[in-house]
Amino acid sequence: MKANMEKSKIANNIPAELENSLEKIIHFGGISRNSAEQLKQGLDSFGHLQQQYANDKKIRKVREQVSPVFFELYTAVLKKVAAEGYSDPLLKMFLCFGYLDERLLLPEQINSLYQLAESIDFGRKDAIYTIDNWLVNIYKQDEEPSVNQFGHDYNEVFREKKKRGELRDTDKPQYDNDASGKLQHEIENLFKLGQRICHGSSASYFPVLYSAILPKDFTKSLLTPQKIRESVERILQVDYSVFHREIVYHHPEIGINKHIIMKQVWPDYILVPTPGSRGVMWQELTGRVRNSSARFVLPLFCNDNLDTILLEIMANFRWELSRSTSSYVRTSSVSDSLIGEYSDYIQFFKKNRNLTEEAKEKLRLQIEKHRNNTREIFASDYKTWINFEARGLLRLNKVARQILFQHCPFSLSIRESLEKHPLYNAQISRMNNLRNREIKILTANYARLTKNGAPLDPDLEQNLLYYQG
Repeated sequence: MKANMEKSKIANNIPAELENSLEKIIHFGGISRNSAEQLKQGLDSFGHLQQQYANDKKIRKVREQVSPVFFELYTAVLKKVAAEGYSDPLLKMFLCFGYLDERLLLPEQINSLYQLAESIDFGRKDAIYTIDNWLVNIYKQDEEPSVNQFGHDYNEVFREKKKRGELRDTDKPQYDNDASGKLQHEIENLFKLGQRICHGSSASYFPVLYSAILPKDFTKSLLTPQKIRESVERILQVDYSVFHREIVYHHPEIGINKHIIMKQVWPDYILVPTPGSRGVMWQELTGRVRNSSARFVLPLFCNDNLDTILLEIMANFRWELSRSTSSYVRTSSVSDSLIGEYSDYIQFFKKNRNLTEEAKEKLRLQIEKHRNNTREIFASDYKTWINFEARGLLRLNKVARQILFQHCPFSLSIRESLEKHPLYNAQISRMNNLRNREIKILTANYARLTKNGAPLDPDLEQNLLYYQG
């Protein structure tokens, strides 16, 4: 349904402070007259299109007219809000939801957004951020900018610019402290691209919120911290170690100079202003720091099953984290890692004596289906691992099952339920024996650290819990 472009028909049906929303937001942002006129004309043209979903030349022209100015205005408003705070719900509706013009939405949609803007409150506590909260953190330099579409972080972008002669070493201090530059980097990369990907359809994508793309009761599709936590917990009940990684623990004061531990590092979830059906595993680490948080991007209004979206993200996270850390700490070579073993399995499957001819043919078709993209093939197997194999419903071949059991082990409760299964018994018994031996060693070592009543360091306590899980 196309929203009515006649202001007289929606006036008095929405809060008075939202009338002439576009003019008020432009005035607050203070963008140039030319940019303001370009945005107004573009939104007028968009509002009068009969097929706003169409992906034809006319709509592409409108997008090209509106999109750059939308993000220009967004940047200007966000900077002022970061300095002054939110003065009214209108600004929150713009920055959080992408709301800009009341003529593009129905009165009931506008009123629902208005109520949400007054109640929505995401932030650092849950590591779940609406895009405006996240960008304010970037602008205030409380968080480092994300990687760009080529996988380069903010520092790597500097090195690239230096190679091209655009910057010199003497520019580095100013570059590192350029809050506006960091904000622009984040908007140009994570926000712009993330919003488009999460929306899921190039035909209906538009950075400005409009009536036709919103589901009937979009408030029910709003992703809240509780919904995200519950969905993640359902995955962790099967793959309990997905957020763990090996790190080197140093604590000379208690006599530990180098101790390999498993540390659980929770990701950041960034919600972009769009209804959508996809999520993005944006980066598995922040910079080169091995115990830094991953960043996952999700649509603020989710049109699909959140468990399915997050499972795809977890699969990609598992893969990329293995790529980044495969030669780090305990692993002696890439071949010992998830990515190494799985890549070898795909590359040399025709010569693998542990695969039957039937399994080889099935794998050949799987490789063809995913266009020989090893990460996508792994993601397919990982979803099968979580959704079926964890319930004892065998879908994977012997080799894939062994790799996944080694690198993505089931939680204790799942292992106990599968312990008597003939195809899992040997692997589970072997894992239990290794874990029990490790628990015995760690318990003895950690007891010496607490014999005088001193509390055990939380990282060491978490490491012990990992092996008990």
